Amino acid sequence: MATTTFLDKQQKSLLKKYHTLCAKYGIAESEKRAMVASHGATSSRELSAHSLLDICDKIEQMGDPQKAEFAVWRNRVIGCIFGWKKALNQPSNINEVKAIACRAAQADRFNDIPMERLRSLYHAFGNKTKDLQFVEHLTADELDYMTSVN
Repeated sequence: MATTTFLDKQQKSLLKKYHTLCAKYGIAESEKRAMVASHGATSSRELSAHSLLDICDKIEQMGDPQKAEFAVWRNRVIGCIFGWKKALNQPSNINEVKAIACRAAQADRFNDIPMERLRSLYHAFGNKTKDLQFVEHLTADELDYMTSVN
C-alpha cells in the first residue's frame, strides 16, 4: 500500500511538471494532445510515470537545445566506453561505465562533465578501442604466420 502512495505522489509530481513545462514553453493545446496521444492516452492523467518523464524530457530538450547536445555526447561517451570494455572482453554495467568516465574526466558526477571533456573522452576511448582491435588483429596474423612457418 505504501508503494502505491509513493507512485501516486511521483505521478502527480510529474503531471505538475508536465503542465508547468507546457506553460513555460508555450505549448499549444493541440500539441499537448499530440504528445499525450503518442503515448497511447487521451488525457495526461492517464499517462504512466515513465511516459510523463519521457515527455517532460522531450519538452525540456526542445526548450533548451544545449541540454539535448549534452545528452547526445553523454550517450556517445557511454557507448564508447562500453565498446572499449567489450574490446577488452570485460563485462560492464552502466554504473561502472559512468564511474570510468568520471575518473577519466576527474569529475564527481557524470552529469557534471563539461562538453569539451565529453568530446575528448569520446575520441580517447574510441581511439583506445581501435588500437586494441588493431593490436589483436596484428597479433592474430603474426600467430597464424608463426604456426604456418613451423
